[in-house]
Amino acid sequence: MSAEPIWAPRPPRPDVYGRRRATLGDPTPLACTSALTAIEVVHGGDGLESLRRWITPEVRERLARQHSLARRLGRRGGVPATILRARACRVSPTATEIAAVAAIGDRVHAVAIRLEDLAGRWVITVLDIG
Repeated sequence: MSAEPIWAPRPPRPDVYGRRRATLGDPTPLACTSALTAIEVVHGGDGLESLRRWITPEVRERLARQHSLARRLGRRGGVPATILRARACRVSPTATEIAAVAAIGDRVHAVAIRLEDLAGRWVITVLDIG
């Protein structure tokens, strides 16, 4: 385990074409924004399409299934979510894991997110909401 902060710059490495890529920044703001949208989607709100660029197809399928179940229960969203706390940990040079606590209405959820550097941008490969 490294004591290096998550936002510490890494030396740029070449992409698949041999070009030098810019160093990716801190993914915590992206993870928090995505967690807020995902919680609202799970509670029946809209916004799943706005996450399409930042999530893998597997994560999108899981969120769509949970959204469908919430809609069948009569939930329509509309309640804004807030992030109470978030903590990031870089687990490898190309992956970061973020644990967050989010509140929506009177419910509190734990959110676990794994972001990986895919093709020069952060992409959410795992998103679990408890």
